[in-house]
Amino acid sequence: MGFNFRKSLKIAPGVRLNITKKGVSSVSLGGKGARVNLGKKGTRTTVGLPGTGLSYSSYSPKQAKKEPVRSTPTKSSMQMNMSQVRPQIPPLPFMSKIERNVSILLGIGIFIMPYVFAWFTLRKGYSNAARFISFGWLLFLVFVSMQK
Repeated sequence: MGFNFRKSLKIAPGVRLNITKKGVSSVSLGGKGARVNLGKKGTRTTVGLPGTGLSYSSYSPKQAKKEPVRSTPTKSSMQMNMSQVRPQIPPLPFMSKIERNVSILLGIGIFIMPYVFAWFTLRKGYSNAARFISFGWLLFLVFVSMQK
């Protein structure tokens, strides 16, 4: 049996810093109903109903940066007929992006319960405008509830 160490430190309300024997492992944002865990290997989003034991969790691994393959032409490839040679064109960055639209159900969820549903826009593919609107609405409702 190996030696393990894990400690969770509360930095602010809803923000935790998780430490292991190898160093800082992740930062957790959120409370009992919804939590986003940002780690070295990726992001885990968990939404649950407190007290029931029911929850849904999704994991998005970090994408490794791909190095472009550069090959130097050899003598044999230089002697090939030019009609047989196809240029190697790497995919353009803007072509490989998958753009997600906010579905009507997610929009209704963000409007009614932004504490839970705004975190879904952190997943890859949502635009910065969608994130800004959903978290802006969340902050607006938090500040309104604090004024009462």
